[in-house]
Amino acid sequence: MDEHMRLAFRLAKKANPHPNPRVGAVLVKGGIAIGSGWHKAAGKPHAEIEAIEDAKRRMGNPHAARGAALYVTLEPCSHTAKRTPPCTKAIIREGIAKVVYAMRDPNPLAGGAGAKELSQAGILVAGPTNQKEAAAINRRYIALLSKKPFVAIKMAMSADGKTATRTNDSRWISGPESRALVHRMRKDFDAVMVGAGTVEKDDPELTTHGLGQNPHRIIIDGSLHIGIDSRVVRNGDGLTIVVACEKAQRAKALAIQREGARVLVCGRDSVDLKKLMIALGAMGIRKILIEGGSELNALAMKAGIVDRLYLFIAPKVIGGRDAKPVIGGVGIGRMENAVALSKPRVRKIGKDVLLEYKIGK
Repeated sequence: MDEHMRLAFRLAKKANPHPNPRVGAVLVKGGIAIGSGWHKAAGKPHAEIEAIEDAKRRMGNPHAARGAALYVTLEPCSHTAKRTPPCTKAIIREGIAKVVYAMRDPNPLAGGAGAKELSQAGILVAGPTNQKEAAAINRRYIALLSKKPFVAIKMAMSADGKTATRTNDSRWISGPESRALVHRMRKDFDAVMVGAGTVEKDDPELTTHGLGQNPHRIIIDGSLHIGIDSRVVRNGDGLTIVVACEKAQRAKALAIQREGARVLVCGRDSVDLKKLMIALGAMGIRKILIEGGSELNALAMKAGIVDRLYLFIAPKVIGGRDAKPVIGGVGIGRMENAVALSKPRVRKIGKDVLLEYKIGK
């Protein structure tokens, strides 16, 4: 192992930034280490940034990193994490000439993307150089990636199983008591997930309305159709994550991010919900409440990511073959393929009835 990488590993072992990985970095110029650092805690600067800032202080030069080589124990991130910006942008901006990394990032939304972005910017990239050693000090982080968040679907429906009329009118199916309960439920989840259609149709805030801490807002929008002026984008609290696929326009993604929301790319032609769950889990998001429409519900059920259903049933009949059901999509062809549910927990909420099912018997 190179002496500079060996030092980066010693630094990585100094802190425990759970749920983030342990990372150390060393900035080298002329064969001499001019700056070093490690990721001290979640929400704090990443190791690369610590090393760059350390070099500036030690050298008394704001451009100390220009032309230097960066040794880091994990591939630099190219995505905006929960509370920190991409390290690749800083590396490029500071004029670093070479990056050597020990391990590819095991996060499916990050692995390979950082190295690719640096290479495209003309930076010499070498790695992974010490995958086994880096994995050994990040066993807990790698294990965290294997833990899928708990996911629940919440839907309001009429007694005949409709979520909207044939003209797509859905306000309001459930009563005020049920809607108030949903606002309280949100504070018990780390994130609320909806589709682009829900944002375009209802322009929701997706907050707890003052009844607790607001959750993250995850918008599934493969082609980035939502408006820049929508409330979830312009909220300004940094809790909105818009999930797109690779075909989405980069200009639109940048415009959304300028408003304070984050854009994650997950999937080539459509959003890959299974990979998204792994990535969100790595960000510390452990509980997700889906409040989207029938199509997002269908995609989530098909992907096998749903653990529970909360169905608010209102004493109303909507009818109509074109009225939307709770679960959309193509549906199953045979009853033997139907998703089994547990015996429901039944609660009366105002005039409505809440059925709570676990997926599986």
